[in-house]
Amino acid sequence: MSTPVLNDTQLRILEAVAERIFPATATPGAVAIGAVEYILRALAGDYPEMVGVYERGLGEIDRHALKRYGRNFLSLAETDMDCVLADFENARVDFADAADFFETVRCHVLEGVFGEPEYGGNRGLAGWRIVDFPGQQHGYPDAYINRRVDLPPVAVASKKEAK
Repeated sequence: MSTPVLNDTQLRILEAVAERIFPATATPGAVAIGAVEYILRALAGDYPEMVGVYERGLGEIDRHALKRYGRNFLSLAETDMDCVLADFENARVDFADAADFFETVRCHVLEGVFGEPEYGGNRGLAGWRIVDFPGQQHGYPDAYINRRVDLPPVAVASKKEAK
């Protein structure tokens, strides 16, 4: 990506929000899996009309943190970040589109975690490994009827490269 879609502060807020939506546990979190890269690629490509939505919404997150805690969002403890985001999710802020913005970001983070890797997220197929999704296989042997598929995940891009 040659031109940044968001400024540095907006990017850092987005990373913090993504990590609160899908935090690292025993598995990688949203940032390590590439969800933010997926979102930035989408904003720079297929969803340029969403750039203003992200700029405004990320700024409102910071403003709400200042109003509620007297500190910027990035300086808050994780539990306080979660409270700010819960206020957005439940439309308890002075921003009419708060709930819609939170839901948009949440959906985009999850797309970045679990989507096809060729779009910038799901780095190393980590999202699929977390949920034991084998990727887009070209059918399964009869042995997989009525039982969990335990095939290693395969991305579409790796299938194209193999041809």
